[in-house]
Amino acid sequence: MSTNLVAEDHARRVEQVAGNPIAISSHRLGNTYYAKAEIDQPGAKARIAQAEGESRAEAEGKVMAEVQRVLGKKS
Repeated sequence: MSTNLVAEDHARRVEQVAGNPIAISSHRLGNTYYAKAEIDQPGAKARIAQAEGESRAEAEGKVMAEVQRVLGKKS
């Protein structure tokens, strides 16, 4: 018997980080939350970071820390 997991509890927001619009999106799959960050500009959908955690806050927190680390190097 296989279990089909369905992504649930989707969320998306855009934040400014180091002058760049960053789209943070997350969802839950089973008991794990997944988050990713991308540059939110037409033609520039570059993924900057992705992470997972036991809660949305944990996953998004890891992603934001990586975004700030990466974009901080460019400043």
